[in-house]
Amino acid sequence: MTAWVVAVCGAGGAAAGPLLDLVARQVRRPGAAPVDQFAVDGAASPTLAVAGPPPAGAPTAGARSPGDATTTVVPAGAPAVLEAGAVALVTAAACALAAVRLGAVPQLAAYCVLAGALVVVSVTDLRTGLVPRRIVYVAVAAVGAALLAASATDHAWRPMVDALGGGAIAFVLFGVVWWISPKAMGFGDVRLAGLCGGALGWLGFAALYLGFLAAFVAGALFGVAVLSTRGRRRFPFAPALALGTMFGVLWGPWLGGVWLHPR
Repeated sequence: MTAWVVAVCGAGGAAAGPLLDLVARQVRRPGAAPVDQFAVDGAASPTLAVAGPPPAGAPTAGARSPGDATTTVVPAGAPAVLEAGAVALVTAAACALAAVRLGAVPQLAAYCVLAGALVVVSVTDLRTGLVPRRIVYVAVAAVGAALLAASATDHAWRPMVDALGGGAIAFVLFGVVWWISPKAMGFGDVRLAGLCGGALGWLGFAALYLGFLAAFVAGALFGVAVLSTRGRRRFPFAPALALGTMFGVLWGPWLGGVWLHPR
């Protein structure tokens, strides 16, 4: 049974990967030029020649009728396919690991949705420096509804209370950091922290604590790497928060049991 659930979750994550990558590609900074969906880090990508109607006012060679086709340059899709494949692989691995660690439980669907949302916001933060509020709000609604359904299935409402408390605590604490130093942290990270805190809180205090501890450790390591290689003072924090959250989901309850009950 567990192997079947793991296979389904992994396959679902792999299938959702290209869609998640497409959603991430729609995000760009206000006023920025549309992102070339086939380019990587702004680098020029290979091109393909595709027949199509000539643009208005374009010079033509010889006597050509208006219905004649011309050659339009379109970026080739190799880099895009590689990126979509990487997103699919990461999403599939996260969903499969969630199935392995949690088992066939009602809340598994919520944490697979959470994994997909964390992949999207990590990609957008790495590409554009943004954590889109619409994606976070949709994830909050979807994960919250799934956890509510899990609580109703198990007739256990204490986890939902803990989830609300964890989300509120994380939102307030990150909000204080943003209020004190808005240049150090964007408000998108504050919203994302609320989502992560709620998801971790549903699993208990140990998962909440260890998840955010892991996030700050990952963020510190990533920040040191960015400062040493690029000299920038700001760096995307959403990937570190995503890693820490998934660590808390996957191993937080187990480590909490070892910590609180060493014998």
